[in-house]
Amino acid sequence: MFRNIEKTYRILANKLYERYNHHGVNVWVRWDLKGKHREYCLCFSCDRFKPDTEDNCVTANLIFALCKECDLVTPVWECPFFSHRGA
Repeated sequence: MFRNIEKTYRILANKLYERYNHHGVNVWVRWDLKGKHREYCLCFSCDRFKPDTEDNCVTANLIFALCKECDLVTPVWECPFFSHRGA
């Protein structure tokens, strides 16, 4: 019985991920999260997040540099410096 459950899980897990070209690089992503970075990332709701400006958040700059270097997309879920935009 457990072997069947294990086999089913492996099949479903394989269907959970897909490979696609993101900015010229072939990457893996969970299909249900593809394209949702801005929806989940705290940065896009933060007063300190000012991309392409001199006074952008230092943490956001570091994360973005890492993402560019390693071809990653990393939404920020928790941040000690978060300041809700408009609050």
